[in-house]
Amino acid sequence: MENASKALIIAGAILLAILIIGLGMFIYNQAADTLGSADISGQQVDSYNREFIQYEGTRQGSQVRTLINNIKSHNRNAEDISQMIKVTDTKYVSPNDKEPAPTSGDKGDFDDGTSGLQILSARTYEVTFAYDSDSGYVTAVGITPKSGD
Repeated sequence: MENASKALIIAGAILLAILIIGLGMFIYNQAADTLGSADISGQQVDSYNREFIQYEGTRQGSQVRTLINNIKSHNRNAEDISQMIKVTDTKYVSPNDKEPAPTSGDKGDFDDGTSGLQILSARTYEVTFAYDSDSGYVTAVGITPKSGD
């Protein structure tokens, strides 16, 4: 009888150990999935923005024209209006400047601001960006002529 009770205690301890190990693995997998998805999201934002932010800073007019052509192409191929980029003459002072992403209206009604824009090749321009506060994607580009040109 004494051996049977010891065997039951040992079996209970083994089952309890298996339960604790299984719970630990479940918590670890949940945490790893959360961290993995957050990292992928950051990589997607970097990949999306990289096409545009390479033009940040002081640029020649020809480089600014290339940026505007890239924005026009991007806006034509955007899946929805919230992914479209607006060109402004506003100087955004820091990466923390958040421009609300366009969310209402139709893609065909979106004015990207490039229609009346006159960019001269001989001038230099300051290119700055505004980012959506929720997604981190570029939503607006500020192009201002450098003084003294």
